[in-house]
Amino acid sequence: FWLLVKAISSSLCSGRRWEDLDRDCLVNVLGRVGVESLLLDVHFVCKSWHRASLDPLSWENLVFPSSYNSFLDKFMHVNGVKVKSCTQFIKFIVDRSCGNATALILPGCCLAEGLIYAAEKWFSNSGS
Repeated sequence: FWLLVKAISSSLCSGRRWEDLDRDCLVNVLGRVGVESLLLDVHFVCKSWHRASLDPLSWENLVFPSSYNSFLDKFMHVNGVKVKSCTQFIKFIVDRSCGNATALILPGCCLAEGLIYAAEKWFSNSGS
């Protein structure tokens, strides 16, 4: 993720500002970065990136990191929230996509309830 920020920064150094980056282009890029970067990094870059990270199209790549517990601890610390269960967190992430997810890899702690929820949301929105 930070390589992306550095590359965009160098292209914007010619006097352009972060918020000048085309929103559709940014949302397209954010749709590829993954859950961890969206929740822990992107929204801290600037206000326009934060707003773009709220777009459901930014949540196409719902791949949970393999180090789920560490990721969840960071998320709770950074955002000052308490997540009660893996299923609750999965529902939060799946709902962010509003049915736009094209990839889904759930964490190992995922229980049947989380899997069923994700599958129902994914398939009900894909027209299947």
